[in-house]
This record gives sequence, C-alpha cells and structure tokens, in this order.
Amino acid sequence: MEPPTLESRRATADDLGALEFLWSQSGLPATELAEFLSEFHVVTDPDGQILHAIGLLVEGDQALLHSEALSAPQFVEPDACRAAVWKRLRILTRNQGVSRTWTQEDAEYWRVSGYQSIPVSQLPQELPSFVQREAGWWTYQSPDAAQADVLVQREFALWKTQREQESQSFQQRVKVFRVVAFGLFALSLILLLGFLFFAAKVPEIFRQLFR
Repeated sequence: MEPPTLESRRATADDLGALEFLWSQSGLPATELAEFLSEFHVVTDPDGQILHAIGLLVEGDQALLHSEALSAPQFVEPDACRAAVWKRLRILTRNQGVSRTWTQEDAEYWRVSGYQSIPVSQLPQELPSFVQREAGWWTYQSPDAAQADVLVQREFALWKTQREQESQSFQQRVKVFRVVAFGLFALSLILLLGFLFFAAKVPEIFRQLFR
C-alpha cells in the first residue's frame, strides 16, 4: 500500500479538539498548550486527519521547536510527518529572519536534519527567554542569506558549465556524424560512378549477366 500524501499547515481553532486529544495521548499538558494554539503546525492525511503537531515559537532571530505530538497510523512513517512539517518550518523561519532554532525534542530525525548538540559550556552568554542554561539542547543554524546567495550562484555557474559542456559535446557528435555521412555518401557515389563506367566499357559482360 502506497503511503498517503501528507500536507502541513498552521493549526486553526477548528483543530483544537483534535489537538487536545493528540496532546493528551502524547502525555503533554493539553490545557496549557491550548493557550498557544497559534504556535502549532500540523500534518494531515488526505482525509484531513491530524497525524502530527509541533510548536514553533519565534523570538527575534531565535526560534524554539517544541511539544511534538505524533499519532501516525502504521502505514505512515513518523519521519514522513516530520519531514512534511520541517520543510514548512524551514521556509517560515527563513522568511522571518531566524538564524537559530532550538529544541529539546529527542527524535533521531532532528539530529539527521541538521540539529547539533550544544553543551552547557558552549551556550551563548545571551539566551532567548525560552532557553534555560541546562543540558539537552540541540540547535539548527539557518544558512546565512549571503552564503545562500553564494551557493545559489555557484550551483548556477556549475549548471551553466555543464550545459555548455553538453552543448559542445553534442555539437562535436553532430560534426562527426556529418563527416561520416558525407564520407559514406562520397564512397557510394564513387562506387556508383565506377560501376557505371565499368558497365559502359564492357557492356557485353552485363548483357550476359542479366539474360
């Protein structure tokens, strides 16, 4: 059975009942989280059922990924839900100028998606209000805008070079094909002319052959 198409969107007031049930199932304080509904983003299946929810609190150029709740059925991989929402959140944080996203979520998916452990000794002197000076923090550093532009330019230059090389290679193949085709045509013409010349010189032989 193919996995369903998952969609990610911001939570709305209509989702509150389903979210409170999902939070309670996940052992999270549903009553308290309901007050921060606007921070949450959800992943839904084609029928609109909420499979995953996670909060994103933005404070200046810092953000907090928090309170993940998951209720994916057997035919949906949990990481597929995370991938759907993370794609959305990366765009949101980039558009809002977030340079670093913090989390204490412990799913392996976040580790392989770029979150790195930060020891207490390496925590910055100035921390956003949602970060306590304690162990267990992981951070995702958003690509610098200038660096992102450089990367895009490099990729475009590489793509352009590859296209030019492919174009040159194609033109070279066309030239070789033309030379070969012209050679074959010339050879065929020479053979035809030789045949006609020979036929004109010794017509008796051909009359005997075609009797």
